[in-house]
Amino acid sequence: MVPSNRHSDEWAQLFDVAPCGLVLIDNHAVIQLFNPTAFRLLGLEDQDVIGQSLLDVLPTWKDTPFYASLPSFFGAQSTFECMEFDIPSPNNKRLRVSAAFVPNGSEHARGVLLTITESADVASLEQRLHRAEYQASIGKLARGIAHELNSPLDGVLRYTHLALEHLTEDSPVREYLVHVKEGLDRMVRAVRAFLEFSRQVTTPVNRLANLNQLVDDALLLVQHRAKFQQIRVVKRLDDGLPAVLDGGLQHAIVNLIKNAFDAMPRGGTLTITTRATNEHVHVDVEDTGSGIPEEIRPRIFEPFFSTKPIHQGSGLGLIIAKEVLERSGGSIEFTSQSGVGTTFRVHVPIAPIEAKPHGS
Repeated sequence: MVPSNRHSDEWAQLFDVAPCGLVLIDNHAVIQLFNPTAFRLLGLEDQDVIGQSLLDVLPTWKDTPFYASLPSFFGAQSTFECMEFDIPSPNNKRLRVSAAFVPNGSEHARGVLLTITESADVASLEQRLHRAEYQASIGKLARGIAHELNSPLDGVLRYTHLALEHLTEDSPVREYLVHVKEGLDRMVRAVRAFLEFSRQVTTPVNRLANLNQLVDDALLLVQHRAKFQQIRVVKRLDDGLPAVLDGGLQHAIVNLIKNAFDAMPRGGTLTITTRATNEHVHVDVEDTGSGIPEEIRPRIFEPFFSTKPIHQGSGLGLIIAKEVLERSGGSIEFTSQSGVGTTFRVHVPIAPIEAKPHGS
């Protein structure tokens, strides 16, 4: 079957704009197609290589497993269907080459399609897969631990409350039980944080959202605390933001706002700014607190790390925000200046398919 000219043209256009290098050779290792990305990755000048031998254009490939396997590839009884090998690139990185059979128009004659990618891209995909599997395992483990601890903790805490109610203020045992209750309260908060963490790392990223709406909803949840702490809230939200994929982004924003409130116990100004660039939507959460001490800045995204008093917080707020953002394909960074304040900057990629945002 011979493809129509229209289909051939469409296929050639896709070939030319492919983000990976593509080289098609016939059963004599003569180049039939060679796309622009292949020229770039291999460090070659864009030239007319069609009809030339692959090994004349790329003589260093004689040292690759592919060259040694060419007779087997094109033999009458070939058992090869696909092979992969790495080669060095001009910029001192590694390139991954996949060679696969493709029909070449007759029953016996076959060509080979060579797909060339940067090894870092493949490694990044593998790392993301392993990370997703790891997060799913951590989520299941966290839920299991939390549920196992929740019931007995609740019972012990109730009995501690009852014991305190029946003790006089001057009882020597009362002081011990107060410390027990404080420890139990902290454990209960940690268990709840575990459950929240497990829900966030396993929430599917399958809906579209508008970050301006998420910011408004998040501020609604904390408005009473803002009034209580006398914190002035300033919103600088760009209109017409493109949609983003939401995997729990509102919870991440709430955590960042609460973190800013914690930095301003005696009042201050919270400024939230949104804007869009070519590929991302950005949210800045800025406080006028005392700033993050330089010596602890490398640790602020560590689980359970907190500078708050023992009865406040779980130390998981920022790590949950970071995990949620990364699951949505985004990232987070911060700048801080002593005596001036801290700004957390969130970057979330624009959704690849524009659609009606969730909740609009």
